[in-house]
Amino acid sequence: MGNETLDTWGPLATPFQTAVPEDPRPWRDNAFFCFWDPAHELYGVAHVSGSPNADSGRRARVTVQVGRELVEIVEPLEHGTWQSESISFEAETRLTVNHPDLSGVLAGVPLHGLATFAGDAEVATLSLDPAQPVQHHQRSALVTGELTFRGRILAVEGAGYRDRSWGYRDESATMREYVGLMWVFPDLSISALKLLVPGRDPVTVGFVSGPGGAERVTGLAIHRDGSGHLSRAQVTTASGRTLDVQSTRRPATFWCPMGPDDQAGPTLSAYDQFDHLVAEGTAGIGLTEQGILRQIV
Repeated sequence: MGNETLDTWGPLATPFQTAVPEDPRPWRDNAFFCFWDPAHELYGVAHVSGSPNADSGRRARVTVQVGRELVEIVEPLEHGTWQSESISFEAETRLTVNHPDLSGVLAGVPLHGLATFAGDAEVATLSLDPAQPVQHHQRSALVTGELTFRGRILAVEGAGYRDRSWGYRDESATMREYVGLMWVFPDLSISALKLLVPGRDPVTVGFVSGPGGAERVTGLAIHRDGSGHLSRAQVTTASGRTLDVQSTRRPATFWCPMGPDDQAGPTLSAYDQFDHLVAEGTAGIGLTEQGILRQIV
């Protein structure tokens, strides 16, 4: 596991991997982009899950909430592309949507340090085959653009997070439960995962990133409200620093489809929770993704 400080997206700009692997296991080529603009009460997620070899689970999805109104577009993807009928994602540049209920273009520029997940713990939790590990990268962003939301034109000036991964993966086969943080504050971003995998103690990986680099996350303690939503968390870094982060408001929550639409066995079920946050007296906003394996069949 490592990190870089770059002025460009680096590995997040890697284009879709079009080579068809000889191995028949599902190879996923995914990009995730969450964004928010509190001035418009706008919260959104774009998630493209492509594959050069898997016949199911390929989809493009954009979900945007403005105030209490919601637009969600979910469309199938062909082999080897991130472009559906209404949604186009370009790894190096932008998200474009062209739909009667939602249209426009959003782009991001890198904010804090790049988080690159590549090491023994990450390999075991994210990959079907540790010998051929999933490549996984995350970085916070400043987000700008324009969206037309049900006829209302919005000039977007906010923040968000990008996530880019590719490799052999099947979350329903490799994870029992997980929580992922993508939190942005003025001077730092928190990108962390805590995962339960079969036969292992919980694994925590991630970074607290700033303008000049990043520090490894070594511990994550989650507190939840009566419904199981995040209420607060303690994030510990390698130097022993602990950030106590409180959720003060939860304006939006979206389901996060990952695998095929018809699964007969245990299935990972995940949702994305947007939070207004406070850490050490400083306000921030972020997305928390929580997933659990549903096993009754």
